[in-house]
Amino acid sequence: MIRFCKLVGCLFAVSLLSACATYMEIPPAKPHQIGGVFSVEPSSSWSAQKTGRGEIWTINGFGLERMAFITNVPDGEPILTSDRDKDAPTFRADMNATDVVDLYEAMLTGSGYSQVEITDLRPHRISGRDGFRFDYAGYDSKGLAKRGMVVGLIDAEKGLNFVLYEAAAKHYYDASLTAAEKVFASLERI
Repeated sequence: MIRFCKLVGCLFAVSLLSACATYMEIPPAKPHQIGGVFSVEPSSSWSAQKTGRGEIWTINGFGLERMAFITNVPDGEPILTSDRDKDAPTFRADMNATDVVDLYEAMLTGSGYSQVEITDLRPHRISGRDGFRFDYAGYDSKGLAKRGMVVGLIDAEKGLNFVLYEAAAKHYYDASLTAAEKVFASLERI
């Protein structure tokens, strides 16, 4: 009887915790707007959660792979809203793509990533606007090897805006890469 009560109590606690997180489905082949900045049309279904600066999407679970849409980062603010009270590096409106790469690397290392390597910074067009794209690899705070890519732009009106795809380097990066690339290909500035 005691085991049964503990089991019921645990199930109740899990149900309460899961009720705290609000997830939504992002269906395929339907335009979806994020942060008043981006519109995308995914080719497969994703689960999503709203964040302070946009949304995070996943197919297999946030720890395995995710796409994050970070929008409207204003001048003088850190990329993550959770870093506002910390001594985190901040975005500046006069930054160029190389500066954003340095800022992104600082954000990763400040989040506990190690051995971060950023490669292949290159121009990328979003709705006719000049943007940037780069790839990265490193180990998260738990020691899991991760790979990722970032596509973004600096907008005089909307600040820093970017989309990242990151996944566990083994299996999940390649497994969801096609779906992520299709989201990147559909990315438009609204």
